[in-house]
Amino acid sequence: MNMNNRLKSIPFVVGTLVMSFGVSGAPKQSDPLKEASEVRLIISKVNNYWQSNNKAEVNPFWHHAAYHTGNMEAYRLTGNEDWLDYSQRWAEHNEWKGAKSNDRSKWKYNYGETDEHVLFGDWQICFQTYADLYNILPDDRRISRAREVMEYEMSTPANDYWWWADGLYMVMPVMTKLYKITGNNRYLDKLYEYITFSDSIMFDPEENLYYRDAKYTYPKHKSANGKKDFWARGDGWVLAGLAKVLQDLPTEYKHRDFFERRYKDMASAVVACQQPEGYWSRSMYDEAHAPGPETSGTAFFTYGLLWGINNGYLTDTKYKESAQKGWNYLKNKALQKDGRVGYVQPIGEKAIPGQVVDAKSTADFGVGAFLLAACEYVRMLESANNSDRAYWLDLLNKIAYPVLSNMSKGELQKNMQVEVSPNWDGRNKKVTYMETFGRLMAGIAPWLALPDDDTAEGKKRKELRDMALASYRNAVDPSSPDCLLWQGEGQALVDAAYVAESFLRGYDALWMPLDEVTKKRYIDAFSNMRHIDPPYTNWVLFSSTIESFLAKAGAYCDDYRVNSAIRKVNEWYVGDGWYADGPSFAYDYYSSYVFHPMLLETLQAMKDAGKYTRIHYGKYYDKALKRAQKFSIVLERMISPEGTFPVFGRSIPYRMATLQPLALMAWYEKLPSGLTNGQVRSALTAVMKRMFDGRENFNDGGFLTIGFAGRQPNIADWYTNNGSLYMTSLSFLPLGLPATHPFWTDAPQDWTNRKAWGGKPFPKDHHWDDGNNIKDLF
Repeated sequence: MNMNNRLKSIPFVVGTLVMSFGVSGAPKQSDPLKEASEVRLIISKVNNYWQSNNKAEVNPFWHHAAYHTGNMEAYRLTGNEDWLDYSQRWAEHNEWKGAKSNDRSKWKYNYGETDEHVLFGDWQICFQTYADLYNILPDDRRISRAREVMEYEMSTPANDYWWWADGLYMVMPVMTKLYKITGNNRYLDKLYEYITFSDSIMFDPEENLYYRDAKYTYPKHKSANGKKDFWARGDGWVLAGLAKVLQDLPTEYKHRDFFERRYKDMASAVVACQQPEGYWSRSMYDEAHAPGPETSGTAFFTYGLLWGINNGYLTDTKYKESAQKGWNYLKNKALQKDGRVGYVQPIGEKAIPGQVVDAKSTADFGVGAFLLAACEYVRMLESANNSDRAYWLDLLNKIAYPVLSNMSKGELQKNMQVEVSPNWDGRNKKVTYMETFGRLMAGIAPWLALPDDDTAEGKKRKELRDMALASYRNAVDPSSPDCLLWQGEGQALVDAAYVAESFLRGYDALWMPLDEVTKKRYIDAFSNMRHIDPPYTNWVLFSSTIESFLAKAGAYCDDYRVNSAIRKVNEWYVGDGWYADGPSFAYDYYSSYVFHPMLLETLQAMKDAGKYTRIHYGKYYDKALKRAQKFSIVLERMISPEGTFPVFGRSIPYRMATLQPLALMAWYEKLPSGLTNGQVRSALTAVMKRMFDGRENFNDGGFLTIGFAGRQPNIADWYTNNGSLYMTSLSFLPLGLPATHPFWTDAPQDWTNRKAWGGKPFPKDHHWDDGNNIKDLF
């Protein structure tokens, strides 16, 4: 579901210090923020030098397009609008096309620089940048040619489109980017089909490296000294391309393991043949074949390794050392005083003995590779010091610590200062504690599920996770003073669902470590919820969430409660992301609080459990995801330039829970086009600050107080207590993304209303069609 499922660790960052390795490999301590600031200056120097000396209005062939993949990464990191404009001018100049022929009967994919070579990957890499620009400002014109070309290509029986190593960088990321935009699974299946063919002709399974193409395979071709001749830039293209693919490839994709293995095996092979000075020689196994430093291959390798370190794939210290040595070479040798990136081997397809590559040797694709590596290095350096993330974590700790520190000791019910609505309906006030715990855990589970590390954040996370696990045990232990009210009130169904949701969101970290006695108690408690007849409203999803969790945990699941809820919710959909809360529409935020997240999680859990019933859970999930994406667009547009949103409907004291679907899409890495990581983070942060800063949101005991932006008890509904309000934690879901993720490291961006009221371009809105009705399997 979300990328944290495959994160192993986020190494390299230790508190506020980072381990920096010199060329000799000897470690030294450095200030990561100071170094990051220096690298940002390098990025500006390099990119401004290139753009001031090279016009944007050039053709979209591979070497120009490769530069733009680095330029777009530099834009995302810095927010420099001039750099964005440079890529937009390039795209407009080329009419958002690669090769321009419209006569499909003449389209070719052998090597060629004519307009008829539409299917040749060197003319398709431009589609990567067009897709990136589309995601910033959706306009079908920006990707219509990309879709036309790639979807025609996929309709043909040929599978040998990527017959040279470079093509894997040129086109593989196009496939995953267009998949994310369109949701068309054919992009992923053809991606796997095409790379499988590529492997059959130029991959060496003994060395885990790629020959440039079939002409260079061993022993047919050898280096000057009789060795296997792996060209650094060719393999650099592939490793960098695999990193880009994994960034966008769905975690549940059936062939994802293939790409992960290929990436990690290649990374290990690459590290093994790095030169002591930090670069990779042009012929990777034979330095003497074409001696001396080379930048383009080195930069792509450095980017590929840093990406794997930042995303938890490469955890061994050898990768950290290799990436640092690579960066040191790029900074100290390749970078020239004027901002030129030197030692770039000219355009070619192999290591050429005697070819001069020196400080004056530069090229657009080499600059693009340098920018990719530099940006990824900054992301690593700044990961422990992100100001927005620090604010979120401080607020999350303020909300969570009083609850978990007490409940882990069995003292929550003793010490919590309970508040109830002025028109409280008289139910047992002990429901407060179950609401507090279940709703809090549903929001912070993704963050607690991140792997341990030695950062200050990691230490706090482990402390709260240990408290949470103890609290989970106390919640169902009859001998604990904090055993929750699992029976006697219908409200138990609601908050049992939030507890179940927390297990679904942090299954390996929060459910699996529990002892067998505690697990059995939860299964019994969840199963006993079947005696509660849910009203004909969003409550049907509370039942389905519990039952689907039981299915995932291997216990008995009442399929009827799940399937009837899915069918009813589908009937209650009214369009453009909104659900009616039962047979009649209510203009409130229950589409945020319950419908979108719990429907998606019900469907995903049934998929995870491998359940086969009349309902096709996968197809329903895809439809529900499209609806949630549309609703996230609606919610983002509700955030004013000042960081407020409209206050209407019941349960408004749930505060930030209103924005849960937007946070959920960010955590799932499924933000729709038009919503970037930087703008969503900025928007959510602005609302948090507007709601929580300088206001009386906590009572004297440190627990949330009834209100919306401060203490406002009059807005409580008859069922509201201050435990209900912990639903606000549901907006913290993106903390489940690691600190190095672009959600946190991309530059702040204006959200839609700031753009609109600031006179800037912004995406036009439109009605969303989520597809045809889905039929039962039988």
